[in-house]
Amino acid sequence: MKPHYDVLGKSHFALAVICDLLARLHPDGCSIQIVANIPEEQNTSRGHDFTVAGVTWSVIDADHYQPDPVVPKVLGSIGKARRAIFTYFFNHHDIGADQYYSLVHPMATVGAQVALGHGVHVGPGASIAPYAKIRDFSVINRNVSVGHHTVLDDFACLNPGVTLAGVCHLERDVTVGAGATIIDQIHIGARSVIGAGSVVTKNIPADVVAYGVPARVVRENS
Repeated sequence: MKPHYDVLGKSHFALAVICDLLARLHPDGCSIQIVANIPEEQNTSRGHDFTVAGVTWSVIDADHYQPDPVVPKVLGSIGKARRAIFTYFFNHHDIGADQYYSLVHPMATVGAQVALGHGVHVGPGASIAPYAKIRDFSVINRNVSVGHHTVLDDFACLNPGVTLAGVCHLERDVTVGAGATIIDQIHIGARSVIGAGSVVTKNIPADVVAYGVPARVVRENS
């Protein structure tokens, strides 16, 4: 029997990425059931068709979903909607973090003793150095470099091309924009956003937006 996944939420762009990754992990094919938690007319997600050779899929409404605890779950978003989707399915279907599967692209490099939490997404070309801790639902996008002994807390998101040096700590819900660089031993507080292309040379507090070279806090993150 071919592997099967329940993909919870329907971000169109994310599904294209997820289907491609699953096709590479399962060259003999797999199937997914997409569970849409909002009506299609309310879905603001944008992207291309997520049809990928070798992956068969169907879509159902979350109101008709009857989760099987042995079927691995995947969050159907790699962006801001991840926490909202997780919260929805936890509240409505009692699906906790331990039922989510982490997806690591076969072209990614994950070092020795790296600790991956539940529901982590690691894209192609990403490199995670030894003894890093990547906690639940973090996203390490394509061509991202994560240094040794670095910690990403829940729902941290590193966009394409980010370089994160060693012994850093990004608290929960931190987002780092594409191409940003964060030097060694930097701490970034929860829910803060680092702008694309920035160079972070000093610690950043929680709940702020920071960008520039070097990065400076420009406003609160409301």
